[in-house]
Amino acid sequence: MAIEIKLATTTEEQIKRLRDRGMTIDNESFAKETLLDIGYYRLGFYWFPLEKKYPKRDDRDHLFKKDAKFETAVHLYEFDKAFRNLLSSYLLDIEVNVRTKVIYHISNLHKNNPIWFADNKIVMSTYISQFESKYKYEVANNDVIKRHAARHINDKYAPAWKTLEYLSFGDLIRLIENLKNRDTKMMIYNCYGFNEDRTFPNYIEIVRILRNTCAHGHPIFDLVLPKSIRASKFKKELKGKTLPNNFYSSMQGALLVIQYLLYYLPNNRGDEFREKMKKFFHEKITADIHPMVGYLNIIPWLSQKI
Repeated sequence: MAIEIKLATTTEEQIKRLRDRGMTIDNESFAKETLLDIGYYRLGFYWFPLEKKYPKRDDRDHLFKKDAKFETAVHLYEFDKAFRNLLSSYLLDIEVNVRTKVIYHISNLHKNNPIWFADNKIVMSTYISQFESKYKYEVANNDVIKRHAARHINDKYAPAWKTLEYLSFGDLIRLIENLKNRDTKMMIYNCYGFNEDRTFPNYIEIVRILRNTCAHGHPIFDLVLPKSIRASKFKKELKGKTLPNNFYSSMQGALLVIQYLLYYLPNNRGDEFREKMKKFFHEKITADIHPMVGYLNIIPWLSQKI
């Protein structure tokens, strides 16, 4: 059965639709201004929790719960935006640190090979075969790389300390995964307290997902991770504590992963992160959005580096 295509609507039509579905809109001028500023579709992610069938995503009728208010959805949107902004700074810290560790340690391991990332003795050939097009379309257009190419016309690639700075975080993670020598991988994993090769890839993938979600302005207040977090590092620390069933696939678990990794960065950033997040949640979780995000106030934060 063909699904009827939806047509564009005016703010007046959007407001009528929301009211017909049971949403209270006290200030119509504010609603119009907000819909033109943020957009009906984007705000829909934030009034979704106010629907009767939430969190069911299939077969939605879009009818709202009793006392659902337009202002509540806006408050949740503003909370989520501030949450992403705060989180993004720490995610960038982790990304920069990992990037630096890869460039420094592996480049010094292969001192005579500044483009070791394209050497099939060091990196899987499947990665290298895709790298040339990525370099051409994603790296080579940066001014630093252009200047290097102009000065070193015989170099196929700029050295690792230049090239890898302009590689996407996802491709950097794939580069680590495609290193042929396990000891070389472990050199990176050891920097973050891992003595086995399964947990770091899992944790850094959580960071990548969160970074991309924040960068594209997608909601994170009720984020469900596509892959569960490995519990190994937290089993002893969280022993005896009551955790929700979805802890290892929710934002609660993701924040614990970020805090864990930040403890391996300078200046005690794990403690700083915990305290800033606790303060943010205490100040920004208002009564009307508490049913949607109050769970963030009960994260079993780490008390020290583990």
